[in-house]
Amino acid sequence: MAHGPQQDPIGRGFGAGYAIVGAGFQFAFAILLFLGGGMLLDRWLGTRPVFTLLGVAVGLGAGFYVFLVRVMAASRQGSGPGKPSP
Repeated sequence: MAHGPQQDPIGRGFGAGYAIVGAGFQFAFAILLFLGGGMLLDRWLGTRPVFTLLGVAVGLGAGFYVFLVRVMAASRQGSGPGKPSP
């Protein structure tokens, strides 16, 4: 018997896995984006690593927040009504 895309447990597992991998890439991109912005700002203002370190800290915070939101949303989709929660 064929299952639809929402009913197939294997397809649903792959979808959740891809969502978490995508969140990991988004986390890394946020860190690199703010790191690059901090380096450019340091070079433009002639300061040492002040804005670079600040950019890394902001990138880590923003990236972790987005990662946490995406993982929580993916885990909520996996445990709907009628499904046992782990």
